[in-house]
Amino acid sequence: MQPPRYDLVVLDLDGTILEKEFEGGYSPRVRHAIAAVQASGVPVTIATGRTLDFVRTQTPLLGIFTPVVTTQGAVVGDPISGEVLFEADMPLDVARAVAEWADKTGRVTIFYFSNRDGTTTLYQNREVWQPSVYDHWFGMPRRIQPNLSKLLAASDHPPLKFISVNDASAEPDLTPILQEQFGPTMLMTRTHALLIEGTAAGVDKGSGLLHLLEHLKIAPERVLAVGDNENDIPILKLAGMGVAMGQATDKVKSFAQWIAPSIFQDGAAVAMEKFVIGG
Repeated sequence: MQPPRYDLVVLDLDGTILEKEFEGGYSPRVRHAIAAVQASGVPVTIATGRTLDFVRTQTPLLGIFTPVVTTQGAVVGDPISGEVLFEADMPLDVARAVAEWADKTGRVTIFYFSNRDGTTTLYQNREVWQPSVYDHWFGMPRRIQPNLSKLLAASDHPPLKFISVNDASAEPDLTPILQEQFGPTMLMTRTHALLIEGTAAGVDKGSGLLHLLEHLKIAPERVLAVGDNENDIPILKLAGMGVAMGQATDKVKSFAQWIAPSIFQDGAAVAMEKFVIGG
């Protein structure tokens, strides 16, 4: 029997395998492909902007037990025990500046703080739409804190990341503006047509994946990574085989070595079938 071409498969969640229109969030073909890949001896993991808390609710549905990259690369953790293997916080002074900006502009913004037990606490300044929209985007439970500046000023515990709402189709894209405003110690990334996320400089899904690969003792060239958004570009560049979903933008696709069908055509499953199960 030929040895597998890859030693690890890394999947983004939203837009790659997770879609609310699927029953239970995942298509049967994707679930089957993940099981088949792992049955072949190749572990599967997740690299997502969502928190470790959230990912731990999803991995049992997918049969994934390998440590995961979460919170936009700021947290690498064990989905079974909740143990945090790596964590990277924002600079506290910049976090306070972001909070002041959010308070002054009224921009819907949420901060993510890690806890000692591996869970995450979320503070959001306000809601404009129905709470269920933010539950889906940001996670839950969320705590409404109208004065984020006061919250950050009273704490010496820096957050892991923040998210701000910015509809680039209806207003200027704030990603480069915030990058310039908050400086080189931060990294601003558009993670959705409506969302911008900020992490410490050098912290993204790629850096998180590097920490995971060091932990697993796997070389980057032995990785198959699948993603659909700009925040997935670092893992597509790092992996031996970077796959972009069919509905991804041209920018994301330009960093991929292969383009899969869209999420509604089970593109991630097609990639696993082509490069691992059938490889």
